[in-house]
Amino acid sequence: MTDNVAVQITILGQNYTLTSPAGKEEQLREAAQLLDTRLRTIKDSGRVAGLERMAVMAALNFSAEALQGRKDMQVLEAALNQLDTKISQQLDANQDLTDYR
Repeated sequence: MTDNVAVQITILGQNYTLTSPAGKEEQLREAAQLLDTRLRTIKDSGRVAGLERMAVMAALNFSAEALQGRKDMQVLEAALNQLDTKISQQLDANQDLTDYR
């Protein structure tokens, strides 16, 4: 069973006490800092009023980034699979040459 610890974070000047699995505190702090920065950027742009709307915009931005990251990962995985296939084929061809000698 994982122990939870209390973590203090601040987002847009508001202090929050959250629980986090032991060992994951820094990750939670980093996530809170990223969210705070994103919300401040949205707030400073002046295009979105109200905390709820800013939170929705930040969530949409993070979701779009996550989706793009997934797509990028799929492209990289496909490229790695192609390279793996080419390397395997080349190794097999080299083995055939070695066997021939």
